[in-house]
Amino acid sequence: MHYLKAIAQDLQGNGHADTVILHFYQQRPGRPDELIHDIVGQEMTSNAKWGGHSKPGSLDLDKRRIATFADSFVKLNWFNPASHWQCALVIYVDDFSDAGRPDSVRLEFRESKVSEGKTLLVSRTMDYDVDSDSVLETATTNSDIDRNGVAENADKELVRSLCKAFLGLNW
Repeated sequence: MHYLKAIAQDLQGNGHADTVILHFYQQRPGRPDELIHDIVGQEMTSNAKWGGHSKPGSLDLDKRRIATFADSFVKLNWFNPASHWQCALVIYVDDFSDAGRPDSVRLEFRESKVSEGKTLLVSRTMDYDVDSDSVLETATTNSDIDRNGVAENADKELVRSLCKAFLGLNW
């Protein structure tokens, strides 16, 4: 299984995420998860600067698609202050159709508790392709995903946008 762990940080201290760190992992039974590719984006604007490392022959990432994913991700307002890594989003394809197309994408919002040394699952949501037409139609969230204080349709649209951007990465 492949998954993406996304972390956003506010390095400027202005209350907004300005750095996005993306770790692309491969998970194999009985083995530790393997970091295949990592990429860091700074100054989350149209002039974002991107850099990263990957294993030879592992991934060919389109920076426009990375920027689209990062733009959707920072809208979550799920970020850390400078030098902290407590909040992370883990996103992966949870199920495939008989034709091999993604049927569902799962988002897991995780938070590490440093004092306890544990990572807690804070929230989970999914987006489904209910009719196997390769379009994710149904977001299973009644939560305030963007942390604006209101659970609304905008939260479902944000989940859908993030899942679509993730699928665009072909991970």
